[in-house]
Amino acid sequence: MKKIIIIFAAIVIILLISSIAVGIFVSFTIVKPTTEAINQKLAEHFAKIVRIPKGILPPNIGFDLTSYSWEMETVEKEVTGVKFSYNPAFVNNQNVILATLEMPEGGDVSIFNKVLGAVVSDKQSLNSALDIEKANLSANQDAGYSKINLSVKPETKQTVKITWEYDKSKLGNDLSQNYAKLAKYPPSLLRIFYGLPHLIIGLLGG
Repeated sequence: MKKIIIIFAAIVIILLISSIAVGIFVSFTIVKPTTEAINQKLAEHFAKIVRIPKGILPPNIGFDLTSYSWEMETVEKEVTGVKFSYNPAFVNNQNVILATLEMPEGGDVSIFNKVLGAVVSDKQSLNSALDIEKANLSANQDAGYSKINLSVKPETKQTVKITWEYDKSKLGNDLSQNYAKLAKYPPSLLRIFYGLPHLIIGLLGG
């Protein structure tokens, strides 16, 4: 009886170690490079709507959100913060990607609007944000988004946030192929695979 219990425990331990090894392999060889490629391709795609300056701090990259923050200065030497973020939609059932350019909480909306011309690269988006009465919030095939949403300060009718909506399936073959690599994993398992490299690198670095 003892022998059977020992054999059973050994099998369980072997299976557990094998599962962990497979998970680490998949995390480092498939999930990590694929999610990095998706973020890079999305950043290139979003250059059609927003100019992200070079030399700023690296983005804060997570499973659910990637965000950039930087400061812009007007010709009058006024400074305002700018935040650009998007959901990378790694999970298969996430079909919509929302990209958002916004003024940080507590910012000056008038200064934020002054720098929009230097930040927003899409003419339709820029004109809509600066003149909400004549805003064209419809799809733009060249820029790739399906619609625009504007958040406005009621007192001044100035834009404090621009949100672009994208259909994930219409962002090009490269992105579609990368998303297909992740689609085979259930959302909860994919999240674990995504987090494993960060956990292991953190433990080794610490």
